[in-house]
Amino acid sequence: MLWAADLDGGRIHRDPARAALRYLTIRDDNDARLMVLTEPSVLVQRTTSPEQRRRLVSAVLSPETLTDWGGGVVVENHVNVLRPRQEGPAISAQLLGRLLATTTLDSLTRCISGSVALSAYELEALPFPSLEVLDQLSVLPDDEFEAAVRGLYHLDGSR
Repeated sequence: MLWAADLDGGRIHRDPARAALRYLTIRDDNDARLMVLTEPSVLVQRTTSPEQRRRLVSAVLSPETLTDWGGGVVVENHVNVLRPRQEGPAISAQLLGRLLATTTLDSLTRCISGSVALSAYELEALPFPSLEVLDQLSVLPDDEFEAAVRGLYHLDGSR
């Protein structure tokens, strides 16, 4: 069981405070098919608390993490799961995770809604750069990536 509190600082970890709450009975194949996430994806906290520094809290659920957690996880209802709609997605989970981790996208999220809740609708409303631009940015180191994304949205004072 993966809780929203397990997403922190762009990483997935097992929050010790939730250790006793990680048990869930999967009764049959239908439960498993509907509830168990077995593929890499990007996870986003659906609800944050007012005292959290970021409103957009995300982490990549990598193949390695899935393996470490036994091959699959069940996410609780305070976690949005972003996964590709097709084979060979246009953007990798790692690149999407990097983009969502920027302070720029966090600021944009705050502009869309003043609420601590972040719905799938609001995530879909975020204005993402074009695939061509993202492809160019993908090779940048993190600090340059952050600055380049900030510049795309003219949050660097340019214009």
